[in-house]
Amino acid sequence: MKKALNYIIYIILFYLIFTFVLFPIANTLMITLRSEVGGLSLDFYRMFFSIQVNKIAFSNTVKVGIGTVLSCMVIGVYMAFYTDYFKAKYQRIVNLFMLSPFVLPGVMIVIAFIQLYSETGIVNQALKLMLNLKSPPINFSGFWGIIFVHAFTQYIYFYINTSIALKFLDYSTIEAAKGLGASKFEIFKDIIFPHIRPALLTSALMTFATGTGSFSAPYLIGGGYRMMSTQILQSKMSNQMQMASTQVILLMVISITTMGLYSHYSKQISKSKATKSKKFKKVKVESRLANAMLHATALFIVILIVVPLAAIILLSFADSKSWMMNIFPNDFGLMNYRAIFSRARVLAPIKNSLYMSSIAAALATTIAVISSYLILKDKSFKSRALNFLVLLPMAIPPSTLGVNLIFAFNQKRLMLFNNSLVGTYAILPIAYVIATVTLVSRSTYTAFSNFNPEYEFASRNLGANQIKTFKWVILPIVSPGIISGFSLAFMRCIGEYTISALLYGVHNRPLSIAMVNALHDFDVGISMAYGGIVIFIGAIFLIVLSKYNDDFKN
Repeated sequence: MKKALNYIIYIILFYLIFTFVLFPIANTLMITLRSEVGGLSLDFYRMFFSIQVNKIAFSNTVKVGIGTVLSCMVIGVYMAFYTDYFKAKYQRIVNLFMLSPFVLPGVMIVIAFIQLYSETGIVNQALKLMLNLKSPPINFSGFWGIIFVHAFTQYIYFYINTSIALKFLDYSTIEAAKGLGASKFEIFKDIIFPHIRPALLTSALMTFATGTGSFSAPYLIGGGYRMMSTQILQSKMSNQMQMASTQVILLMVISITTMGLYSHYSKQISKSKATKSKKFKKVKVESRLANAMLHATALFIVILIVVPLAAIILLSFADSKSWMMNIFPNDFGLMNYRAIFSRARVLAPIKNSLYMSSIAAALATTIAVISSYLILKDKSFKSRALNFLVLLPMAIPPSTLGVNLIFAFNQKRLMLFNNSLVGTYAILPIAYVIATVTLVSRSTYTAFSNFNPEYEFASRNLGANQIKTFKWVILPIVSPGIISGFSLAFMRCIGEYTISALLYGVHNRPLSIAMVNALHDFDVGISMAYGGIVIFIGAIFLIVLSKYNDDFKN
């Protein structure tokens, strides 16, 4: 009975992964290899690299990836040392602000940056008036505009991984080095840096993958700066489907290669965790000048992270009409929130996002919990294959995921019981599940790997079957990891823009699309009010994540 149940679960999981992950990838690949005269060829790849615009987009994508890594490394590593290495005040509050990109949609932050730093933005116009300039001093577009946004939204991998590495730093080694007369620089070079190096490598790879796959920042503030993600959308809109497929595959190659390296180096982090023998003591900066510079730099970074959030909240109360007549808004009230909650059409995107995000997060969490349990419990080839397949969606950039689903399910498929998905309500929740299942599985996998198997043995010896043991013994203990994973998936779904832009329809228009559409319609107040509602929801989930902080970080 137990073996039969396991086989049924494996069959269901492999069916879902094959249908919604492997088949769309294979289908897109075959489209790129299909020759116009019949047979297979590499004509479309040769065509891609023969077009100057495509070569520029490919080169720009790599440049943005590298620039994103360097800028995020500076911010993330510095703030990780500030909160977890040095003694400083208000570190818990700073840590909460630093974790905000995990629960706040990237597109919302991009819109906030536009309102602050674009040519007509508040900061740019204020500097222009204060300095009596003829034109705004900040050019918030192109490569540097994208890098600026990425730096303050994608630093999270460096921050989290470096923080974890520092928490597992063996203080006895540092004490021994001090006893032997080692200088602070030598301690950093020979002990601290080698310890955090695996975390830096994995963070760089993850950040490079997210940077090259970014869509909202290049699309909204790129100002014509071409990247692969935006070229995919242009090709789709021009009905050049085979060229769009080729661009999708090339972007996936970049991402899968990066994720392969990430998988290799992430194992070194696990090894470094096992070496800790004495709790690390935070370092006090003795020099007043150095201490002042440490806190001033950290404060400056936190301000740049908090200001967009504050701007969204403030501008959500601004009257869009008064703002269009003046440089700065001067009429504030609850009109935008009243408009959202009193007009069904304006409220619909919020309902859609809450409903779809709840379904997607619940399904992703269910799949992650079951697969994590099987991967750790069953050491067979099936579990190893399942582990690889659950990690695979992490290597699929959002823009390529959307296009893959369009190409795969724009017609009736036998695996969907002779149904199609494109244009249906269900396609967005399905895409959200694919986009978040790896994120949730990492949280649940860690929770299950820290579970003491003796509790399970005791329950089974007392007569409880496998299902009762799982429900009443295992789940309550690993629940912090499950709750953290669900929270992250929910917030990722509620603000997902790239996938939504490719797949949404009239009946499932989500919140992220409504925000951007309102901005394009010059209804900035409504757009910011949407953002204010998301911040409120995100604050709730950030409190949840904070409560289970140790489980979340591990």
